[in-house]
Amino acid sequence: MDQFENARNVCHIFLNGIKNKGKITVEDVAKVVENPLLKQQYPKVDFEELIAQLESDLEIYSGNATELIDKNVKPWLSQYKADIDWELWNRYRMYLKAKDGSFPVDNLDDLTDKILDKCANPKKSGSWDRRGMVVGNVQSGKTANYTGLINKATDAGYKLIIVIAGIHNALRSQTQTRIDEGYIGRDSADFIQRQKSVKVGVGEYSSETEIYSYTSSDHKGDFNRNIASRINVPIGGKSPTVLVIKKNKSILENLILWLNQFAAENGKGDRKILNVPVLVIDDEADNASVNSGTELDVRTINRLIRTLLNLFNQNTFIGYTATPYANLFIPSGWSENLETMVKDVRLKVGEDLFPRDFIVNIPPPSNYIGAAQVFGFENDQTGEELEGLDIIRLAEDQEPYFPVKINKENSDDLPDDIPDSLREAIKAFILTSAIRRVRGHHKKHNSMLVHVALRVAWIDRIAWHVNEVVRDYSRQIKSQQGTLLDELERLFYNDFLPTTNEVLNNLSYNDPKIKKHAWEEVREELLQAVTKIQVRSVHGTKNTRYLEYHGIEEINYSDYENGLSVIAVGGNKLARGITLEGLSVSYYLRTTRMYDSLMQMGRWFGYRPGYVDLCRLYTTEKLINWYRHITMATEEMRADFDEMAANNDRPEDFQLKVRTHPGMLMITSVTKMKDHEKIRVGFSGKLIQTYVFEKSQRIVDNNYEAFKALLNRLNAPDEKESNRGINALVWENIDAEFIGDFITTYQTDYLRNDILQSYIESQNQKNKLKTWSVALILNSGKTITTKGELAGKEVQDHTFNWKNGSLTGGLPARNLFDGINEMRVKGKKNAILDKRARMIDLNLPSNSSEQAIKNKRNEKEQPLLVIMPLDPRVSPDLNPSKPLIGFGLIFPDFEGEESYEYAARPMQKDFEDEFQDDDDQSENE
Repeated sequence: MDQFENARNVCHIFLNGIKNKGKITVEDVAKVVENPLLKQQYPKVDFEELIAQLESDLEIYSGNATELIDKNVKPWLSQYKADIDWELWNRYRMYLKAKDGSFPVDNLDDLTDKILDKCANPKKSGSWDRRGMVVGNVQSGKTANYTGLINKATDAGYKLIIVIAGIHNALRSQTQTRIDEGYIGRDSADFIQRQKSVKVGVGEYSSETEIYSYTSSDHKGDFNRNIASRINVPIGGKSPTVLVIKKNKSILENLILWLNQFAAENGKGDRKILNVPVLVIDDEADNASVNSGTELDVRTINRLIRTLLNLFNQNTFIGYTATPYANLFIPSGWSENLETMVKDVRLKVGEDLFPRDFIVNIPPPSNYIGAAQVFGFENDQTGEELEGLDIIRLAEDQEPYFPVKINKENSDDLPDDIPDSLREAIKAFILTSAIRRVRGHHKKHNSMLVHVALRVAWIDRIAWHVNEVVRDYSRQIKSQQGTLLDELERLFYNDFLPTTNEVLNNLSYNDPKIKKHAWEEVREELLQAVTKIQVRSVHGTKNTRYLEYHGIEEINYSDYENGLSVIAVGGNKLARGITLEGLSVSYYLRTTRMYDSLMQMGRWFGYRPGYVDLCRLYTTEKLINWYRHITMATEEMRADFDEMAANNDRPEDFQLKVRTHPGMLMITSVTKMKDHEKIRVGFSGKLIQTYVFEKSQRIVDNNYEAFKALLNRLNAPDEKESNRGINALVWENIDAEFIGDFITTYQTDYLRNDILQSYIESQNQKNKLKTWSVALILNSGKTITTKGELAGKEVQDHTFNWKNGSLTGGLPARNLFDGINEMRVKGKKNAILDKRARMIDLNLPSNSSEQAIKNKRNEKEQPLLVIMPLDPRVSPDLNPSKPLIGFGLIFPDFEGEESYEYAARPMQKDFEDEFQDDDDQSENE
């Protein structure tokens, strides 16, 4: 740790003493920093910069956690808290403060108290079974949270801790290291393999409690029955014991069989380990733990976790996840007499893992960079919106190097080069590494993610290409020959400086480390930055005999005291595996249709102190829009959760719901949702419209033909003109069948045409939406010619306005189509578009209120189809003579009708197993 960080931590120790007496003021900060002993101890520190950093640290805040609690959960902690010796928690607290003086330990103290109070009191006699869930955010500090909980739970009397840490060895090993440092206080690998007691983390603080681990941080340190027998520490004895295991069939079976030797049959014929309070933490509880089979044919991991819990007569199970979608659809019912064979032993399977007793929702601190900050979101139901930061760059040139889908047919067609967008991303990483050095981050970890494919052969080939590019860039910087230095300078001036300025103006918290620099400063650090970069291929194959690229060693940041700078090329092991420390640049093309998988693959979320302006995400327009929808759905789900908590609702009796996507996305694997209910709702008073277009000539041609087919079924239109000179053709009293045929024929990945058509048909049966108005916008702008006959009216040389492929807006509509406003562009390369254009001809005065417009429209109760031809020349690959066809549907208000379709956990299980698993998450390794 450098002098600045040491001085910062020392100041926080003094400031904490002041905090206990009252509010810390700016004067208090200045007084602490001006201490002569501090200046003597750290002479190289810029104390003005230190003051700014401390003031920024003190501005960081966290919202209050909200919770759903079942009526059977009774508070107990406050009654016993004074009598508990918080020995382990206190040393963990001291460790956190010494590691990072700005860490919000008091907030963690409150949160872990709240969660522990929902767990069963370990001193309570008799049998008890508690199920809960903690919902956080991706890369937001869940491990620190449950490590604190484990320390407190042990102080309170839990004897056995089991942490189930993902499905990969790398994540399990990384989690074990965190448990070693934050709970055990000893290097578990040294202790188990070499019988050495090497203190780490909390071990530097005095404690009389000896904690034993049956697993180690070694890559092969997962549970082993022989090692457990050799350690020979009794389960439930004086010393607490801990295991960190991965979600693996053989590991879980071996653990269950080893624990079974400590069990005895009770009066009901069940085998139980009596009076050993166990706390089971399921990290990433949405991954593999949720049953995707039937109620009786239970999938392996789910069945084994339930069997493990059922071995104990006293157990608390808590699932931790940032993406709880699958967990919300677990049915509350279960078959009580379900049994299973664990190898040759018959055991009872306990109830399913739905968090029936409590759910705690933890809001992130104000300096967290999550999906909302990266992508932004807009909730057209509540009006809430947030503009994302300008850190996304389009990577639409992956073809022909990286096909959109890599399958058996093209899996052997390995790329012979990489696209320019990936080369630019590597340049951005070099610049980021250099600028971070200018900012004093010489010893900080710095990572780049490349996630393009799952298959090992592809990961291997791409890693080889990336390494060759880095090697070439290193040579050019070292020799100062070639074009790279000029390219980096242009990227610095055209991209990095404007983005830093934008982030400084729009970041919601203060970060004094973010500042603009001169190119000369950055150039001086380029050689050191590029020389330090290593390229790692991250997959499960260890035999390099058939691989082109041999840089496959594990990414172990703790081995690098001066910071590791790494480009990690991989697939699932990066998606749900190791945490990439100091992640700044991501190149991500991997598509999946599941909300939860997409969010978990977003490893770019987290904390970016001093360098969020340097972060870049290179991805596709389709993925950007998918992430924006998921962000909105997640924000809405959390708001819904908070409202439930305010009403004192329970997890068991409330239908948790998640908004579905109108296009091709799914909330989670279909097999995990087989028991969900669809809450079918309507589109009352809503505008549904195309706002993104596939740049495919086949789709453009199809939609143009659908457009012509509709118009050729209509009579002669009326001409309309607004006070802004926007021309339009308008038809009234059009049969709903014409509209339905157009919607059904129109092709898009961004709207669920089947839902729209089904909704219109259902309303037709209620004698609603049977006649429509149709408007064709002929906007001024770039000229294209469309020749032909439109129901007897010749149309040619009409001009259409191109808005970068999107119907945009934000102004209340006053007259015909007045809502079409200039798009709001987030940066020169990344257009995230406003989708709230309202285009309604009501012949109202220009100063009419939006509510007056809405009321007037509802008097007609006639829905409106708006069609806008758009200039295809946004893409050189499209035929310039055929316009892109965008459309919007505006529905009148229907009294008492809801406005969307949701998927919800059913109140009782009454659905057949009619779906097949569509979650293709397997990695070829």
